[in-house]
Amino acid sequence: MKLGIDIGGTHTDGILIDKQKIIKTSKIVTNHNRLSETILRSCQNLILDLDSQKIDSIVLSTTLATNLISKQSYPKTGLILIPGPGLSPQYYNYSPYTRIISGAIDHRGREVKGIDQQRVKNIVKDLIKEGVKQIGVCGKFSNRNPKQELEIKALIEQKYPQIEITLGHQLAGRLNYPRRVATTYLNSIIQKDYKKFIKEIQAGLDEMGLEQEVYVLKSDGGTMPLLQSAKVPVETINSGPAASIMGILSLGNLKGTTIGLDIGGTTTDISFFVEGDPLFRPDGIEINEYNTLIRGLFNHSIAYGGDSSVKIGDNNINIGPERKGAAACLGGPLPTPTDALVVLGLANIGDHNLARESLEPLAQKLNLSIKEIAEKIIDIFCHKIELKIKEIINGFNNQTVYTINELLTYTQLKADNLVIIGGPAQALAAKIAKKLNLDYQLPQNSKVANAIGAALAKITQKCTLYADTSQGYYYISELGIKEEVDSNFNLEQAQKIVKDKLKRNIDFGALIEITNAQSFNMVRGFNTIGRIIEITAQIKPGLERTVDS
Repeated sequence: MKLGIDIGGTHTDGILIDKQKIIKTSKIVTNHNRLSETILRSCQNLILDLDSQKIDSIVLSTTLATNLISKQSYPKTGLILIPGPGLSPQYYNYSPYTRIISGAIDHRGREVKGIDQQRVKNIVKDLIKEGVKQIGVCGKFSNRNPKQELEIKALIEQKYPQIEITLGHQLAGRLNYPRRVATTYLNSIIQKDYKKFIKEIQAGLDEMGLEQEVYVLKSDGGTMPLLQSAKVPVETINSGPAASIMGILSLGNLKGTTIGLDIGGTTTDISFFVEGDPLFRPDGIEINEYNTLIRGLFNHSIAYGGDSSVKIGDNNINIGPERKGAAACLGGPLPTPTDALVVLGLANIGDHNLARESLEPLAQKLNLSIKEIAEKIIDIFCHKIELKIKEIINGFNNQTVYTINELLTYTQLKADNLVIIGGPAQALAAKIAKKLNLDYQLPQNSKVANAIGAALAKITQKCTLYADTSQGYYYISELGIKEEVDSNFNLEQAQKIVKDKLKRNIDFGALIEITNAQSFNMVRGFNTIGRIIEITAQIKPGLERTVDS
């Protein structure tokens, strides 16, 4: 059996799956101040009266990393950057505790200027005095030679072993220094809290006697071991939306171009699929205006959900973007779209009288009946989703679009159908589909689709091999592997090696695909002196299986 848990903005969903059959589900309110307790309570609900030894694995999708970044009240975080010549440091000044040092690795991974160790020691000493407790270190071409990043790490650990350190080369093997700096910074600011979260989860599971391997869902729709994610917590940003996308894959029979909608209490997540393949962000995810190197599934979240507050302003109905609590029908402080659904008989939850009472002042202000105000709220809610979907499609048709498998060969994307999941999905599906003039699917078990997607997602990992035959080595930064090669080393050999190393690291029979393969000769005078080879491979995201729906 597989146990999956998805921590949403409003509710935390849990699922137990045996082969293709759903055995048990759980839905509880998310306590964002005590996420680990929420997860453990969900686990307890699922394993009650069951033999926990029958569980094969536990998979979590968590909003922790995203929430920590979205707060923008970051802990004091140092950045030590080695940009080398030709770049203005002002573009990478994400932290007020950013320090630029001399030193340089060139594009071929050669050290052309060493770092000043005494300056590094002085910088670290000053940062510690200012209250910095985590430091990110990032060099321009460190993905091709991490020597200087490792040297700085050793200097810090020598005197300050308590400092959390993030090294840029361990996060991504691809080029793009601005994105690597941003990724290093974000990983640094969340690492301490994330490690505390993991420690609490592990302690709680041990207490329950759950000794199974625990995995966490990443932004690319794949999973990684929870303990391993402590080094790269930034990989888990957009873990929740990824669970939504994998959940839709597990429940829906997707043909043509499909819009995926996950309507939650706090947000609505929008995703797209082409012939069953999710759209992908190959360059990296953007979060809080930080462009990262973290590859992920395409998702757009809008701040409209079933529990978004509804108010009247300038004689207009305003929905969201804030959520002040539960719907009024469940004892919340303000009217919400959920209350409108209850009044219209489209949702059977909470107290119908409380829902009516919450809408009554709004109806009086606009001189409408209770039913009329409820209908208008739902119509505006659906219209906002419609407009955002059309805006996203127009954006796709003006840019390059990728799925997890390939670059699409056509540019005009036209939606064919709609799949809707989430708590209010059943009540809203027909109305949204009518506005978009699309057929729709409303899968069974759609209320816990995210937990299903997390439970069934495959383990994934990516890595980049960089080789320089004139220097006689290849290097895989994500795996920390550096080995010698001779002058005859070629692209075919590089592909075989990177696939083999990736399989050994994951230790299971996975489908590995090459997403980038480049080879070019280096010429000096009239002679070829060697070859530069760069290969990126990844374990393809996907599901271990689907479920009966």
